[in-house]
Amino acid sequence: MPSLIGDKNADVVSRGMIDYDIPETLPSYLEGFFSNDVAPGLDCLPTPLRVLPDWTLLLLMKGKLPSRIVNVLLHKRVMQSAQVENHALVSGNTTSQFIRQVLYGLLLLGSSPVKEHDRKGKNLRTDGRKADPSSQKVSEVKEYDREGTELTYRMVKAILPSAAQHLQLDTLDKAPHSVRLEVFLETLRVSQSTLNGIPPHLELPVAVTYYWLRHAHPQPDRPLLQALLLGLVYGEFCRERKCQGVEAEGPVLERLRELTQNPVGADLNLGVAHAYSQWQCCLREGLNLNQLLCFPLTEPQCAWLYRGTLVHQLVTKLRGGLTPDSLLIGGPCSGQLYRAMLGAILNSHDASVIPLVSVPRKATPPSLTQPLDDLTA
Repeated sequence: MPSLIGDKNADVVSRGMIDYDIPETLPSYLEGFFSNDVAPGLDCLPTPLRVLPDWTLLLLMKGKLPSRIVNVLLHKRVMQSAQVENHALVSGNTTSQFIRQVLYGLLLLGSSPVKEHDRKGKNLRTDGRKADPSSQKVSEVKEYDREGTELTYRMVKAILPSAAQHLQLDTLDKAPHSVRLEVFLETLRVSQSTLNGIPPHLELPVAVTYYWLRHAHPQPDRPLLQALLLGLVYGEFCRERKCQGVEAEGPVLERLRELTQNPVGADLNLGVAHAYSQWQCCLREGLNLNQLLCFPLTEPQCAWLYRGTLVHQLVTKLRGGLTPDSLLIGGPCSGQLYRAMLGAILNSHDASVIPLVSVPRKATPPSLTQPLDDLTA
């Protein structure tokens, strides 16, 4: 190790590795996980990791909880991932900061004091009394991210939305579904009625898209939204064809597939890349929050949600005058899905904050017989 990173840093790295030292007894418990779907008990985990609630262990081992929650609980720090974006603008992770703040709040402000441990494993509170939320100190997480092209960090405050004030991390999995759903929707500022008519597995991407429109900077224009939704439509019917053998929407799928096979222009539009980088950050944090809340919304199949080549080409075409209507000809189901998602976003209660499209009349769910031009022009 010293030959690779230099003697100066070797001690620092070695000390950091001790935090995650795996006890010799742990491998014996792996058989129970792989054979019987049982997680190891807290007593066989390294002492620092015993801050984890019991219900999280099996989900973490299955990859159904974000592993970053360990760093948040243990060290109160997070390293943000790098994105393909315009480094002259603020990091795309800034767009999804509020979602992370709620996630941090659920982890740090919703912890039961009897479960809190210091780094030596000593219980900080032993009286069994529940914490008074008003007496809890402010918790912050150190986030490492880029500023321009330089790595830097900032302290991000953990917060709890009103719907989560009485939730405890130790029993979060036992909270009523309606409460967990309310926390998720309140965080993304989306109402339940907004998602009516959306297939359950696409509710989360639609909610994230609405959040992205309200928080992204620069403000996304109409072609960026249209291309993103067309990409979701394409992925959905490709998924049905692949997984369910449903041969439908052939003309639409072929039309969209041609854009990925014959891209126009090799140069990357950095503005488009930055906008979609922000969307992907919001989607990632939305997935993390949904997982921590034990899936109040159906988890989408992420592999089908986004295809960069397609959406970049669609933005170019749409800005050049092509309409979604012309792309959706011959696909009644794809047109219906596109209208439902677009209508859900534009007809939401807070649609006035989205300047890219005006809604001149009272918001109503889009009719399935409504001319596609009305919503896609």
